[in-house]
This record gives sequence, structure tokens and C-alpha cells, in this order.
Amino acid sequence: MKTIKIRYSSGRVKVHVGPGLFKRLASFAPEGKILVITDANVARAYGGEMKKILPRATTHVLPAGERHKTLAAAEAIINRLLELGFSKTDSVLGFGGGTITDLSAFVSSLYKRGCNYVAVPTTLLSQADSALGGKCAVNSGPYKNQIGTYYHPDLVIVDPDLLSTLPRSEMSAGMAEIIKYGLVFDRKLFRALFSAFSLPDVIYRSLKIKAAITAADEFDKNKRLLLNYGHTVGHAVESISGFKVGHGRAVAFGMYRETKDPGARSALAELYRRFGIDINLPYSMEKIKEYILHDKKIASGVIRVPVLRSIGKAKIVSLDVGEYIGGLL
Repeated sequence: MKTIKIRYSSGRVKVHVGPGLFKRLASFAPEGKILVITDANVARAYGGEMKKILPRATTHVLPAGERHKTLAAAEAIINRLLELGFSKTDSVLGFGGGTITDLSAFVSSLYKRGCNYVAVPTTLLSQADSALGGKCAVNSGPYKNQIGTYYHPDLVIVDPDLLSTLPRSEMSAGMAEIIKYGLVFDRKLFRALFSAFSLPDVIYRSLKIKAAITAADEFDKNKRLLLNYGHTVGHAVESISGFKVGHGRAVAFGMYRETKDPGARSALAELYRRFGIDINLPYSMEKIKEYILHDKKIASGVIRVPVLRSIGKAKIVSLDVGEYIGGLL
């Protein structure tokens, strides 16, 4: 087991990474009441085991899919917490992919102005990226992550063994975010993805990068914006598709669009082929433009976005929204 300890202005986060940790969950779980929030897919695969491992917990099961990450779903969970008599010192445990951990953190940030929160991510994307960092939000109508807060988990348990039941498409989605960490921050990690590698190792390396960046810039004022590489276009694609195109695939499409250097683009395309990431999507850039105009990073007609300088290095630039969109067309 490897452990990452992060000090944020709002508290401390501990991340444990290693195979077999899910079976040891009871030894890490906080005292008090626990509400496990999960979705139907994870409940089918691991619900029975969760009950054996953590019998004192109550489970709240949601339908699977990003389109269920809504204010209505959050309100239903809050009502469940009230019915069960949860206090601030009791815990919400998000057990699932990015949709579940995002929604669980959002609810935890609101319930009694903040209750304990534990994340047990079950997809590669959530293990390598989205379960850590504190950003949490729900969607509003067709638009991605328009209502949100910053709220960190007290504890993140990352068990790569939970990935064994994932379909190939979900593994591909997670690899897109790992590719992003190499492309933008770590040339050695990027190059390692072209040959045999240890999946727990690249998950840990991705989390170490995110931990350092989010600790240095907790609230997205400067360096943390680099984590958005590919996400401006990616979020637009998710919205246009009605959230039928998953986050990882949409971000992969966005990264390819935002990458201008021919060599880096070629390397991206090779990795996409290697990991089965399909970026052939039926959406015109004109349509994507309409959704980009609702992006949260836009202020007074200016958007701050990451620009790749070379593999492993990027910078933040401020662009007129029209200029940014024009560069994508």
C-alpha cells in the first residue's frame, strides 16, 4: 500500500493506493453512521461484498449514468440522511465512478454545512483522477457541472482490484485522463504508456501529480487550470450528447483538438489506438461552440485555458473566447 497525504487550507486528505484495500475497508472506515452511495452497476458487482465488509453501513442506490447527477438526486440523498438521523460527524461514502464520487462529495458539502466524506472509486478514471481534488458538482439541464462547490474527502481508498469488472470502454476512458497527466505534466509517464507498465503505478503517479497541483492551487486560480486540458471541449461534447459520450472519451477528443503540435498529435493518436479510445464523434465544432459559451471559465468574454508547449509542459493563457474557439475550428 502507498499513501499520499495532502494538506489543503480546508483540511487534510489521506489517499491509500493498493490492491486488496477494499476488503480491508472496515479497518479504514470512520466511526459513526455511514451511508454508502452507489449506482446499480456497482451494487450488482460489489453490493453483497460491501454488506459483508461494512455491515453497519446503509446503502443508497442510484441509477447508473451521468444524467442522474442532478440537484434532485442530491436532494433525495439529503432527505435520506435526515430520515436516518445523520449528524455532521457521521459519514457519506461514495462507492462508484466519477458520477457517484462527485455527487457524494456535493451532498457531503451541503448536509449540515459539511459532514464527513470518504471516497472509494471503482473506475479507472475516478481512481486516477476525479475522486481527488475537491471539485464537486451536479449538472443543470443539458449543461455539465454548473452547480458545485469545493469539498475534499477525508479519505480516499483506491483499490485497483475493483477495476477487474470494468468493460473495455471504461478502462479506455480512464486511460484518457492518465494520458493527460503524462502529456501535460510528466514526459516520462507519457512515454511509459507506449510499453508495458504497472497500472497501480500509473494510477499512483497520476494522483501524486494531482495532489501536488491541487494543494498548491486549491481553488482554481492559476496552476490548477492546467488540469482542464481537453476539458473545455470535452464538457461541451458530453453536454451535446446528453451525457451519452462518457467523460474520458470526450476529454480525449478535446485534448486532440487542443493539441496543435504535429508530433504530439501523432503520439496522442498512437496512444488512443493502443488503448482503444475512439474520438470519431458526430458533432460539428459549430455545435460544440454553442456549448463552450456556457463554460464556467469564461469571464467578461475571456477564457483562461491550458496550452501545450511540449510533451510534459503546458502554460495557462488568457484568450478571447472567439479566438479560442476559432483555433479549434
